[in-house]
Amino acid sequence: MKTIVKAAVAVTLAASVAGCMMSQSSPQQLNATNANSRIYIGSLSCSVGGSTGYVLGSQKSLDCVFLNKEGSESAQYSGTIDKVGIDIGYTRAVHTIWRVYSLGSMRGVNDLSGTYVGEQGTVAAGGQQAGGNWIYGGPNAEIGMVASGITKDAGYNLATGVAAMTIKLRP
Repeated sequence: MKTIVKAAVAVTLAASVAGCMMSQSSPQQLNATNANSRIYIGSLSCSVGGSTGYVLGSQKSLDCVFLNKEGSESAQYSGTIDKVGIDIGYTRAVHTIWRVYSLGSMRGVNDLSGTYVGEQGTVAAGGQQAGGNWIYGGPNAEIGMVASGITKDAGYNLATGVAAMTIKLRP
């Protein structure tokens, strides 16, 4: 068990250092940066509810807007993100932007509903949070998302493990 905890802390710190090196871009900046990509389809900007970690996991609510890479269409999504693994401490509500990639047929703004699973690692200490997430899934398991960056006023938390995000299109 001690070895698992050490490994989890090492992974979280590595993800945090990587996250510290990147500042979070706006959806428009991400779209401009990835305009020539054949697989990048847009950005998913989410308000993530705060929570208290219970050592083995947590659940947070999501309120998201997807903006296609051209910036001409958007859609609203809601959902949850569940974490299983080490999750100790508390986080305040934060804002995360996901880079969204289609690994199959191109997707429209209304086609992201589904469940995504991947890895997650973050460290929050008072004024800032750093780390990164990647998830994969959605319709026909053809969508990949990557989130990373720094969020101010995040809380105090250490989390690493598996994340499952479920989102659905809002009417």
